[in-house]
Amino acid sequence: MQDPSPASSTLYRASALTAPRTVEVTRRALAPLPPQWVRVRFLYCGLCGTDLTMFDGGHHLPFPVSIGHEFIAEVTEVGSEVDWLQPGEVVTSDLNYRCGACDQCRAQRSHLCREGQVGRFSNRGFADLGDLHASYLVSLGHDARRHLALAEPLSCVLHAKRWAALEPDDRVLVIGAGGIGLCMAFALTMQPPVTTFDFSETMPARRGLLEGAVGGNARGLAEPDGEYDVVFDVSGTEPGLRAACGHVRPGGRLCSMSHIGESGAAGFLYSDIMRLDVTFTVSYLNGERTTLHEAAALLAEEWDAGWDALIEEVPFDQLARTFETRRSTPFCKTIVRIAGSSSGGPSVRA
Repeated sequence: MQDPSPASSTLYRASALTAPRTVEVTRRALAPLPPQWVRVRFLYCGLCGTDLTMFDGGHHLPFPVSIGHEFIAEVTEVGSEVDWLQPGEVVTSDLNYRCGACDQCRAQRSHLCREGQVGRFSNRGFADLGDLHASYLVSLGHDARRHLALAEPLSCVLHAKRWAALEPDDRVLVIGAGGIGLCMAFALTMQPPVTTFDFSETMPARRGLLEGAVGGNARGLAEPDGEYDVVFDVSGTEPGLRAACGHVRPGGRLCSMSHIGESGAAGFLYSDIMRLDVTFTVSYLNGERTTLHEAAALLAEEWDAGWDALIEEVPFDQLARTFETRRSTPFCKTIVRIAGSSSGGPSVRA
């Protein structure tokens, strides 16, 4: 989705991927606000695994590509037809357009809306300001704490967790302790009924941070230990998905939330689990819009300083360098502080 035009005199910084491994931050102009749109000032935006995949040249998208969808922002202006949001409210965004009329929306699968993945939404959270269609936004009241930028990825985790239908005696494994791993650990620990689980992470420092946050509810491992009734692969890697196939119990449930591109994964998936009678699901989106509200409420009510220790906060000015270093940082999640960062130069390249 392109910014409305023609341009006005309101200038702001906005980032884009202009080529593989190239982040540019430039000054742009805002157009007059359309009637059903909302103008926001971005406060925080999480760096997502999808952003990193695009940075590395994955998904084969045409450049330039705007980036940043895990954000919270303050409303500064509303269009003439928007009557449910007011300036000063804090909002986050759904990733899905939901028409409300197609067969999927009527069947309460609006995250699979027939009109939903046709370019109506574009990432734009790594910017000072932005205009967004009001239908994507969810109000957080006036709560602007940075961890609420996790609402969208947590909503995807809650959808996957609900599919898994965990039982009290299930042995549960989470593979990966990045941003989605953090959200999964938070959901398993803080959303009743509390579930004990193992998680595997190859980076010792990251594994230690997450184990400290979950306390006695989880055990961190360099490698999975034996067979599990339910395995969540949130590693974003082919080795992680292979490990999931190797440790799911016959008759168990395996859910992958990973993006592994064109790695030939289908072949090994078929050979590894075809004789195990395993239920295999790929879960990427977040279900009904109510799941996003549920995620925001859980973060607002249950998050504490122990979980804050898992987040690295960096200023917008360091965005390009942050893309370069994200995969090696010990923190589970990187959140970029937009508001309050200095204006910096007109263009930054990684």
